Amino acid sequence: MKSFLSSIIITSFFLTLFFVSFFTSVFAQDKSDQFKFLDFDESTSTEVSNEASSTELSASDTAANIINQRQSVLPSNDLTQPEELPEKVAIISLFEARLVDEPNLLNIMAYWVQESVRDGIPANTIFLILLTPFLALLVSFTRIVLGLPTLDMLVPIALSFALVAVGITVGLLVLTAIIIASYIAKKSLSSLRIMFYPKRSLSMVFLSISVFAALSLGVVLEFERILSVSIFPILVLMLLGDMIVSVQLHKSSSETFVITGTTILIGLVGYFAATNSLIQNVIILYPETVLLVIPANILVGRYFGLRLLELFRFNKVVLD
Repeated sequence: MKSFLSSIIITSFFLTLFFVSFFTSVFAQDKSDQFKFLDFDESTSTEVSNEASSTELSASDTAANIINQRQSVLPSNDLTQPEELPEKVAIISLFEARLVDEPNLLNIMAYWVQESVRDGIPANTIFLILLTPFLALLVSFTRIVLGLPTLDMLVPIALSFALVAVGITVGLLVLTAIIIASYIAKKSLSSLRIMFYPKRSLSMVFLSISVFAALSLGVVLEFERILSVSIFPILVLMLLGDMIVSVQLHKSSSETFVITGTTILIGLVGYFAATNSLIQNVIILYPETVLLVIPANILVGRYFGLRLLELFRFNKVVLD
């Protein structure tokens, strides 16, 4: 009965992730600028259009069509990429809100950031680097104070940045496919009597096919960010799937569900933090705020009380 309930909960979790990704795309997409493949017949001359009705498109025409599609949907708000010139100018203009000409003990980090941006280091990269300690603090707080386990320290952080790179819609779609594939891989490989690493290697077959299927489904559902997805954030998501398979081969379904769910939740919180303009401006203008993580981590590290999850679990005992 317990195994049956765990299967129902896990299946519901998968379906919820998928529908969240789908409806996010539906409501976020601008109806006046919906994604569609370019009509080659409309973009060429009348003579070529008439000829194309009886012959196949040449390889060069097809390549040009794909390039035009990619340029038409190329995201302009990908924080994992260096900003364009207009964004660079806007960031330098933002520095006027706290212009630091001469460094001292109180503004040395702000001076460092501003000079680095003027020297050509992408402000997006600086922001994500300085945001990382805050996300690490969130992971520590979740594990020690709340009592919820995660997949290591860097996996939720890497998941946040992967979602920033591919977009929340595509990210959740691929993530859903990866979680489903990892669950299928666990069921298929758990009874196979081979060593651990060959099992994980076989799970990559399921993960690779599922990611490819998710990208194909994204094109069918007209998700705009699909054509601008690079391999590296996808690899991060596949790394998450590989670690899920590894956990599933050692732990029960309910434990894996809690670990995976907590990791994804922190990843989503990190995504919304990374894409919040207020947080971006505060960290870029006041980078010394990252030093607040030091005392915060010390406080969390010296917490020896009951975890929040344990309080709920032993509520009656605590009250007595």
